Amino acid sequence: MHARIAAATGPSDLIPQADGNVLDVLLLQAHVLTAVFWLISCVLVAFLAVPALRKVPSASFLHELQVRRELVFGVLWATFVLTLGTGTYLLFQHAIYDPPFSGGDFNGLEAQPYGLPYYYALYGKIALFLLMGGASLILALEGSRAAQLSEAAGGPVEGAESDEADWLDEEVLPEGTAPVDVSDGAGGTRLATRPLPPVRSIATLWASAGVLVVGAGGVGFCVTLIKYFHELARAAVVYEQLRLR
Repeated sequence: MHARIAAATGPSDLIPQADGNVLDVLLLQAHVLTAVFWLISCVLVAFLAVPALRKVPSASFLHELQVRRELVFGVLWATFVLTLGTGTYLLFQHAIYDPPFSGGDFNGLEAQPYGLPYYYALYGKIALFLLMGGASLILALEGSRAAQLSEAAGGPVEGAESDEADWLDEEVLPEGTAPVDVSDGAGGTRLATRPLPPVRSIATLWASAGVLVVGAGGVGFCVTLIKYFHELARAAVVYEQLRLR
């Protein structure tokens, strides 16, 4: 383990210099931007997947979202991969200490200023991100199915998603059966238009959405800790250099 800080080069240069470059800065910004777009894509996918959340956007917006679902899913996974890729690069090139992968590596971090809490926060962030990726996969699969069924039935209609009381008066047809006009006994007709229930349970979909919300907050908290311990570690190295003058 060693700090990624240049050692002093002579008696007149005892304060260490940061070991960074423009590429690190650009990749860090790319990492942040791709993570933001990934989170936005997760929100859009949740609108498609969770029945209760389908009521939030307008029918026209939901229709556009369903028609362009392939683009949304493409952005979702492209930004996920880019966020993971840039984060992995920064882990090896920008972290203040070499990343630990064994018990011996973690033991070596104990001798480094704020080494253990720094990597606890960093690895906690990675674990939350991967957990959020799994939750987004569940929502994406259900969102794709729900969008296809909705568009096959004619697309969303304003107020149709929230009018639960009318569902009691609707005829629910077996899967694969075309909707038909049904006499209501008073000379009128109504159409069997009730959407099919989701393949995955409502609890699973809400849990996945909850993982994204809690995970986003947890990642933000971990990032704050990482920056905090990063600065404390650098300050500790500078203090030690000045103390030995």
